Amino acid sequence: MTTGTETGTRTLRNLFTVSGPVLSVYFDLDPRPEMGLDAEERWQGLCRDLTGQGTEADDLDALTLRFLSSQPGSGVLAAFAAGGAVVHSAVLPGFEQRDLALRAPLPHLLPLLAWRQDHPAHVVAVVDRTGADLRLYPAGATEGARRTVIGSDDEIERNRPGGRSQMRYQHRAEDSWEHNAVKVAEALGTALAAVDAHVLMLAGDVRARQYLTKHLPAWVHHDVSIRPVSGGRSPDGAWPQRMAQVEAETCRAGREATAALLSRLDDGRSPRGHTVEGIYATVRALADGALRTLLIADGLAGRRTAWFGPGPTDIADQPGSLPADLTPVVRADLADVAVRSALLTGADVQVLRPGTPGAPAQGIGGLTRYV
Repeated sequence: MTTGTETGTRTLRNLFTVSGPVLSVYFDLDPRPEMGLDAEERWQGLCRDLTGQGTEADDLDALTLRFLSSQPGSGVLAAFAAGGAVVHSAVLPGFEQRDLALRAPLPHLLPLLAWRQDHPAHVVAVVDRTGADLRLYPAGATEGARRTVIGSDDEIERNRPGGRSQMRYQHRAEDSWEHNAVKVAEALGTALAAVDAHVLMLAGDVRARQYLTKHLPAWVHHDVSIRPVSGGRSPDGAWPQRMAQVEAETCRAGREATAALLSRLDDGRSPRGHTVEGIYATVRALADGALRTLLIADGLAGRRTAWFGPGPTDIADQPGSLPADLTPVVRADLADVAVRSALLTGADVQVLRPGTPGAPAQGIGGLTRYV
């Protein structure tokens, strides 16, 4: 079982190697007084739903142990079980998701992917004139890896008695600040590259931030969105407020990325463009391994089915469209089959809320790797 603070692409791909049927559970650990039930009563109702779907007792037991180990009020528990064991689980903070439990040939990843795209890879840096505290968040991470950068120059005070030496002390201090900023800038470039982040949250001393911004690598200025957040390195009680700002900014960055993707989708709607849309064209592109990005509306789940075989490109929207000698061929929800094929062929997946303007026809489409 994998239980962690990060749900990376490799983890998602590995879920499709699990022999089905797979249980997919999304359970809100926050109190729900409006429902008139406590969390345990709601969980018992969810287990009854799974039992009605033919779930084995050992799978339910494994999921219940995972639920009991969760911290109340910490977010939405996403858990996937098969063969009597939980194969992956994560608690997703700041996520609005109704309780959901499915038993199907494939894991149902749309809610998890929707949360993940609102939490793109990012780095939080809190700087002062001596160095910085960094937190590195890969895409879909709920906790960041911590790094501390300590500048090599310790002449940081410029408050000295007046007279002829005053200017010399001031220049020495400012040189130290800038040298330390160079070291922080180098460390930040490495940190951003390490988690493939294009969002940097920057807090701390104003002058230190000015020096830091001056010395950031050119590619950071070109490829990374730098967003200010509040607080400093000293214990000042700003951490909860800063993390609320970070949460809001990461969600905003995720929405901006979705909007940019929809713009590219629209630009590609031409006879020689890179856009495909609709069930038939999208499934065909997945079967050809030609899709670079899959866009799929959350509302498509549960409305159509498709067929898949053992290979990543073994996908069809009609029975009998796959080779007759291909085994096994399994029928499953179209949304889950499309996500499986996309992830296993190296395509990105973007989940769209129902009714999103500019969404592809029939709630599914994408951008191809080539025309």
